[in-house]
Amino acid sequence: MKRGGPLKRKTELKATKPMAHGKGFKQAANPPKRKTSGQAKTNRGLDALKRQARARDMDTCVRCGVVLAGGGNVHHRRNRGMGGSRAANVISNALTLCGSPTSGCHGSLTLRSWEIDAERYGWVLPTNGTTDPATVPVLVAWLGWAYPLADGSWRVIDEISEVA
Repeated sequence: MKRGGPLKRKTELKATKPMAHGKGFKQAANPPKRKTSGQAKTNRGLDALKRQARARDMDTCVRCGVVLAGGGNVHHRRNRGMGGSRAANVISNALTLCGSPTSGCHGSLTLRSWEIDAERYGWVLPTNGTTDPATVPVLVAWLGWAYPLADGSWRVIDEISEVA
Protein backbone atom coordinates (compact mmCIF):
# COMPACT_ATOMS: atom_id res chain seq x y z
CA MET A 1 0.00 0.00 0.00
CA LYS A 2 1.43 3.30 -1.06
CA ARG A 3 1.51 6.15 1.47
CA GLY A 4 1.39 9.89 0.82
CA GLY A 5 -1.50 10.11 -1.56
CA PRO A 6 -3.44 13.33 -2.25
CA LEU A 7 -3.51 14.32 1.43
CA LYS A 8 0.28 14.43 1.78
CA ARG A 9 1.57 17.57 3.52
CA LYS A 10 3.70 19.81 1.38
CA THR A 11 5.51 21.32 4.37
CA GLU A 12 6.69 19.80 7.55
CA LEU A 13 4.95 20.65 10.83
CA LYS A 14 6.91 23.01 13.01
CA ALA A 15 7.35 22.37 16.69
CA THR A 16 5.43 24.88 18.76
CA LYS A 17 5.31 25.76 22.39
CA PRO A 18 2.99 23.36 24.23
CA MET A 19 -0.38 24.72 25.36
CA ALA A 20 -0.55 25.77 28.95
CA HIS A 21 -2.87 23.72 31.08
CA GLY A 22 -3.77 23.25 34.69
CA LYS A 23 -4.78 25.77 37.31
CA GLY A 24 -2.88 28.73 35.85
CA PHE A 25 -4.37 28.24 32.38
CA LYS A 26 -7.97 28.18 33.59
CA GLN A 27 -7.54 31.38 35.58
CA ALA A 28 -5.81 33.18 32.73
CA ALA A 29 -8.39 32.10 30.14
CA ASN A 30 -11.48 32.82 32.27
CA PRO A 31 -10.81 35.64 34.72
CA PRO A 32 -13.46 35.82 37.46
CA LYS A 33 -16.21 38.37 36.96
CA ARG A 34 -16.37 40.55 40.02
CA LYS A 35 -19.52 42.30 41.11
CA THR A 36 -19.60 45.43 43.12
CA SER A 37 -21.14 45.07 46.53
CA GLY A 38 -24.28 46.90 45.35
CA GLN A 39 -24.80 44.53 42.43
CA ALA A 40 -24.31 41.47 44.61
CA LYS A 41 -26.87 42.69 47.13
CA THR A 42 -29.39 43.46 44.37
CA ASN A 43 -28.96 40.00 42.80
CA ARG A 44 -29.35 38.27 46.17
CA GLY A 45 -32.59 40.17 46.78
CA LEU A 46 -33.85 39.38 43.28
CA ASP A 47 -33.02 35.69 43.66
CA ALA A 48 -34.92 35.57 46.95
CA LEU A 49 -37.90 37.30 45.30
CA LYS A 50 -37.90 34.73 42.47
CA ARG A 51 -37.83 31.82 44.93
CA GLN A 52 -40.68 33.37 46.91
CA ALA A 53 -42.80 33.97 43.79
CA ARG A 54 -42.24 30.42 42.51
CA ALA A 55 -43.19 29.00 45.90
CA ARG A 56 -46.36 31.12 46.10
CA ASP A 57 -47.36 30.16 42.56
CA MET A 58 -46.49 26.47 43.16
CA ASP A 59 -44.10 26.54 40.16
CA THR A 60 -47.10 26.99 37.88
CA CYS A 61 -47.67 29.59 35.16
CA VAL A 62 -50.12 32.18 36.46
CA ARG A 63 -51.46 32.89 32.97
CA CYS A 64 -51.99 29.44 31.42
CA GLY A 65 -51.73 27.10 34.43
CA VAL A 66 -49.02 24.78 33.08
CA VAL A 67 -46.86 23.19 35.80
CA LEU A 68 -43.26 24.27 35.20
CA ALA A 69 -41.16 21.92 37.38
CA GLY A 70 -38.51 24.59 37.92
CA GLY A 71 -38.35 25.79 34.30
CA GLY A 72 -40.38 29.00 34.54
CA ASN A 73 -39.47 32.63 34.78
CA VAL A 74 -40.50 35.33 37.19
CA HIS A 75 -42.14 38.30 35.50
CA HIS A 76 -42.31 41.80 36.96
CA ARG A 77 -45.81 43.19 36.51
CA ARG A 78 -44.38 46.72 36.51
CA ASN A 79 -41.08 46.68 34.64
CA ARG A 80 -37.94 47.32 36.62
CA GLY A 81 -36.89 49.78 33.93
CA MET A 82 -33.43 50.45 32.60
CA GLY A 83 -30.99 49.47 35.31
CA GLY A 84 -33.66 48.20 37.66
CA SER A 85 -35.67 49.66 40.48
CA ARG A 86 -35.80 48.39 44.07
CA ALA A 87 -39.47 49.36 44.29
CA ALA A 88 -40.28 46.79 41.59
CA ASN A 89 -38.66 43.94 43.55
CA VAL A 90 -41.60 43.17 45.83
CA ILE A 91 -43.57 39.91 45.86
CA SER A 92 -46.84 41.60 44.86
CA ASN A 93 -45.13 42.75 41.65
CA ALA A 94 -43.84 39.28 40.68
CA LEU A 95 -45.61 36.48 38.79
CA THR A 96 -44.37 33.04 37.72
CA LEU A 97 -44.82 32.48 33.97
CA CYS A 98 -43.86 29.81 31.46
CA GLY A 99 -41.28 30.53 28.78
CA SER A 100 -38.59 33.16 28.64
CA PRO A 101 -38.84 36.92 28.06
CA THR A 102 -39.09 36.11 24.34
CA SER A 103 -41.23 32.93 24.35
CA GLY A 104 -44.23 31.37 26.05
CA CYS A 105 -46.57 33.38 28.26
CA HIS A 106 -43.67 35.49 29.54
CA GLY A 107 -42.79 36.46 25.97
CA SER A 108 -46.42 37.25 25.17
CA LEU A 109 -46.66 39.63 28.11
CA THR A 110 -43.25 41.17 27.53
CA LEU A 111 -43.43 41.64 23.75
CA ARG A 112 -47.16 41.92 22.95
CA SER A 113 -48.94 42.83 26.19
CA TRP A 114 -51.22 45.32 24.40
CA GLU A 115 -52.52 42.61 22.04
CA ILE A 116 -53.74 40.34 24.84
CA ASP A 117 -54.97 43.17 27.07
CA ALA A 118 -52.54 42.13 29.83
CA GLU A 119 -53.25 45.24 31.95
CA ARG A 120 -56.93 44.29 32.13
CA TYR A 121 -56.01 40.94 33.69
CA GLY A 122 -53.40 42.42 36.06
CA TRP A 123 -50.45 40.60 34.49
CA VAL A 124 -48.84 43.89 33.45
CA LEU A 125 -48.94 47.27 35.21
CA PRO A 126 -48.22 50.67 33.61
CA THR A 127 -44.52 51.48 33.90
CA ASN A 128 -45.12 55.11 34.79
CA GLY A 129 -47.93 54.36 37.25
CA THR A 130 -47.72 54.85 40.99
CA THR A 131 -50.32 52.22 41.92
CA ASP A 132 -49.18 49.69 44.50
CA PRO A 133 -49.13 46.24 42.80
CA ALA A 134 -50.77 44.75 45.91
CA THR A 135 -53.92 46.77 45.16
CA VAL A 136 -54.32 45.50 41.58
CA PRO A 137 -55.93 42.05 41.26
CA VAL A 138 -54.53 39.38 38.96
CA LEU A 139 -56.38 36.72 36.99
CA VAL A 140 -54.66 33.52 38.22
CA ALA A 141 -55.24 30.39 36.12
CA TRP A 142 -56.07 28.08 39.04
CA LEU A 143 -57.64 30.61 41.46
CA GLY A 144 -59.53 33.13 39.37
CA TRP A 145 -59.24 36.76 40.47
CA ALA A 146 -56.91 37.30 43.43
CA TYR A 147 -54.79 39.98 45.11
CA PRO A 148 -51.07 39.23 45.62
CA LEU A 149 -50.26 39.84 49.29
CA ALA A 150 -47.02 41.09 50.79
CA ASP A 151 -46.64 37.89 52.83
CA GLY A 152 -46.30 35.84 49.63
CA SER A 153 -49.82 34.48 49.35
CA TRP A 154 -52.99 35.18 47.33
CA ARG A 155 -56.28 36.63 48.60
CA VAL A 156 -58.99 35.22 46.36
CA ILE A 157 -61.80 37.59 45.38
CA ASP A 158 -65.19 35.96 45.81
CA GLU A 159 -67.26 38.44 43.87
CA ILE A 160 -66.40 39.90 40.48
CA SER A 161 -67.70 43.29 41.65
CA GLU A 162 -64.60 43.60 43.86
CA VAL A 163 -62.42 43.72 40.74
CA ALA A 164 -64.08 46.72 39.06
